[in-house]
Amino acid sequence: MYGELDDRDLAEDYLALLRRGSVMRRLALGVHPAWRRAIRAKAGRDALRVRTWSRDGVPPTVWAVLPNWSLTPEEREKLARLLSWQQRDD
Repeated sequence: MYGELDDRDLAEDYLALLRRGSVMRRLALGVHPAWRRAIRAKAGRDALRVRTWSRDGVPPTVWAVLPNWSLTPEEREKLARLLSWQQRDD
């Protein structure tokens, strides 16, 4: 768990959000509001809607999701191939 907000980690979180449609980070509760503001600001500059929230569980986590995110056709095909390979009984 991280106790402070690092610009490089924040940039990596935002890239993960763009790639996967969601991102989760373990952060100290006091850092949650700053992380959420920073992710929303980055998304706003890219004209994206993002939903963020935090959980105070053990460990405390923050989340961000792109509500309208979906796989590209190429990613969907790659995932289908991977899943079919994993389900084979060979």
